[in-house]
Amino acid sequence: MAAGFLTHLAGDRIEVRSSGTAPADSVNPAVVAAMLEEGIDISGNTPKILTDEAVIASDFVITM
Repeated sequence: MAAGFLTHLAGDRIEVRSSGTAPADSVNPAVVAAMLEEGIDISGNTPKILTDEAVIASDFVITM
């Protein structure tokens, strides 16, 4: 959700990457529905594994 909001608010000014250490097979449908209520469509997103390469290529890394 955080990546969806940041992408929506920042547009193409920021490259947003979202990944996790144990990603699910798909985005939670309840999250997709909640974001659609805010006018943000994340239905095309897929969970991705966090890699060393992605961290190295980033200027900032925010963890939760």
